[in-house]
Amino acid sequence: MGRGKALELILSAEVISAEEALRIGLVSKVVKGEELARETEALAKAVATKAPIALRFIKEAVNKGLDLTLEQGLRLEADLYFLIHTTADRTEGIKAFLEKRPPKFRGK
Repeated sequence: MGRGKALELILSAEVISAEEALRIGLVSKVVKGEELARETEALAKAVATKAPIALRFIKEAVNKGLDLTLEQGLRLEADLYFLIHTTADRTEGIKAFLEKRPPKFRGK
């Protein structure tokens, strides 16, 4: 959802349906109320298996990158990519992949 639509919804205080929120990209998924806790927990568990430093850099790239020029965004991405190569988690991820086992990330 773009900045314009976000402003429209905020300024108008318009109430929209879950289906409309999904259609415009305000939410990424719609589930029944009784499925919400299970779906939320499944997503949290999936994210928790990823390397913490990589997750932090992904969030930084997206949050900062939205307000950068293409050139600046590509530079930020390259800088963060380089930093990931210096982590123990990167080494663990490659080793785990080669050994066909789940990685044990430590945020280092």
